[in-house]
Amino acid sequence: MDRRGIYVAPEHLEETTERRRWKQYGSSSTTQPRLVDSLVLTVAELSARPVLLDSETVVYLPTTGLSDTLFFRLLEKTTVVFGGTVSLFEHLDGKDCIREGMGVECREEVRLSPPAIKNTALFMENVARIPENSIWLGKVKNMRLERHAINLLPKLWLHENNMMEELCLNARFGEYVFSTLGEKYKNTQREKMKNLGLEQNAINFLQKLREENVMEMEVTVISGEDVSETLGAKDSSIWLGKMRKLRLERHAINLLPKLRLHEDNVMEEFHLDAGLEEYVFSILRAKEKSIWLGKVKNLRLERCAINLLPKLRLHEDSEIQELYLDTEFGEYVFSILGAEDNSIWLGKVKSLKLEHHAINLLPKLWLHEDSEMEELKLDAEFGEHVSEILGAGDRSIWLGKVRKLRLERYGISLLPKLRLHEDNAMEKFSLGVINRKHVSEILHREDRSIWLGKAKKMVLMDYAISLLPKLMLHEDNVVDELWLDALEEEYVSKILWAKDRSIWLGARVKTLRLGQHAVSILPKLKLHGDNVVDTLVIINVCRDMLQKHIFSHTIQTPGNTLKSLSSLDGDDTPGTTPADGGCCGWKIKQLKMDNSTVYALQGIRSDKSCVLDRFELTNPREEDTNRVFESDERVYLGKIKEAGLVVPPSIKAALIYTLVDEEGNNPIH
Repeated sequence: MDRRGIYVAPEHLEETTERRRWKQYGSSSTTQPRLVDSLVLTVAELSARPVLLDSETVVYLPTTGLSDTLFFRLLEKTTVVFGGTVSLFEHLDGKDCIREGMGVECREEVRLSPPAIKNTALFMENVARIPENSIWLGKVKNMRLERHAINLLPKLWLHENNMMEELCLNARFGEYVFSTLGEKYKNTQREKMKNLGLEQNAINFLQKLREENVMEMEVTVISGEDVSETLGAKDSSIWLGKMRKLRLERHAINLLPKLRLHEDNVMEEFHLDAGLEEYVFSILRAKEKSIWLGKVKNLRLERCAINLLPKLRLHEDSEIQELYLDTEFGEYVFSILGAEDNSIWLGKVKSLKLEHHAINLLPKLWLHEDSEMEELKLDAEFGEHVSEILGAGDRSIWLGKVRKLRLERYGISLLPKLRLHEDNAMEKFSLGVINRKHVSEILHREDRSIWLGKAKKMVLMDYAISLLPKLMLHEDNVVDELWLDALEEEYVSKILWAKDRSIWLGARVKTLRLGQHAVSILPKLKLHGDNVVDTLVIINVCRDMLQKHIFSHTIQTPGNTLKSLSSLDGDDTPGTTPADGGCCGWKIKQLKMDNSTVYALQGIRSDKSCVLDRFELTNPREEDTNRVFESDERVYLGKIKEAGLVVPPSIKAALIYTLVDEEGNNPIH
């Protein structure tokens, strides 16, 4: 007998009495299974004896449980008739492939991915006969249907309270989905989902959604090459309803005009990524503002997809939480660069991040006059990333109010082109650059020519420190923290040529933080006469970083003038004391040093300096802790409150100081 079809035997089941008896009384491997014309598939039927099923065998499925592997084999090899509800469970070798009744399972993931189906005609005939809601899965968090299993989607029955985190459909070839595409699909009573993912040919499933669907999905990820069928649909003919996140990639982006969203839709995220022009070519011919998105909180366009920005239409009351544009190559923005300045309406934007060639689009964007931006970040690695803007007039690019402004590398060269609201008060202004070319254009400008308004925190790193004289702050501004840090000496070499006390910040500074070579510019700074510095912080300064010429006005003070400034033990040995003026005359409450040499104090304190509330040195450098300081090597600290001296004992020997009471009077001996 030709053994075509599927061999169903007790080996699929757990050990049973019938099986042990069959082995005990001499069954052999030569026993021929019986070919049957019809079979009611139950545990009792299969426990009796092995049978052979083929394409002419009618398998009747009452309400029962089947493993997914056995179920797909039956659909491919036999004629299946449903007489009840089939409960599917994951097939495990050595375990039952048939169970009685229906179980209510809670599963993290269901993945239906049948192997290659040879007899597709029989398989699809069987699928067509399956009634809707007849394949029970119970509660499922994540479900993935691949290849021919996609056609089972309308047949599945999930628990009425089930909410899937993600439903993913993946079909490499169009033949995998021809059954599903033959009917409209409504999911309101079945597959309640947060995320829907369509890959490759499964993307054509979109146009079969019914208008009465109400899908509030977290994420829709659509990526695939074959969208020919859906591209033939009319514009705005594919109903998606309410969507929280929509992401289109590659050829799927060309479907954007076909989609229709609910008029009250509010999207958490809209993301397009196109690496080739052909992925967006059909949309470039569309009218501007012809693609309705509604309200969008996060808008992310990458590479060629950036050219579609003028085609998108947002709700007039939309407020974008973050707009992110990024493209590595200039040819990716071939179309949008031809747009006029201030022609792309965005309304209110809280965070604007432009990277690489996308920075050149900044003049094209039109923001609401009352826009209050949380953050603007411009990071340009090469000069070509900003080449389109450098010819623009100064203060020609309107930004409105910006709380955090971050410019890096060549992005710094755009600083004079930006125009902020006259009442703008920045939380943080940050510049970072390690290449002199990044700041060369601004270095030629006049001092105090770049208006910043008010800024609470200013961070200038490396070469950006050289721009400090070019900045102008509001006269009523109070800088909570000014942080200057330079890894290399060359980063501050230009500013060291400035005259002492020549860099007027035009603002009061509460905390001044100087790192590494930036400590060298301290004599160049000038503060308000009534400015009180709450804290001066010096970090990561070694002796090699200290310039010999920095504190050029230091003098050797004769011993008789130091008697009133002697140290705790009464030592009146002369030390090196700076002359009055400059930073020595600043009113400083606290002075903190970390991982720094005590010699960084030279030039900061004099006999005219105020009483310190606190001096703290943590993590002293080994060059100081292992050193025996000679009398002429000690560093002048001056008057400090008794409880405010917090330094290791070895460092005390390096200091010339006078302890005073909490009122700042009466030296304590």
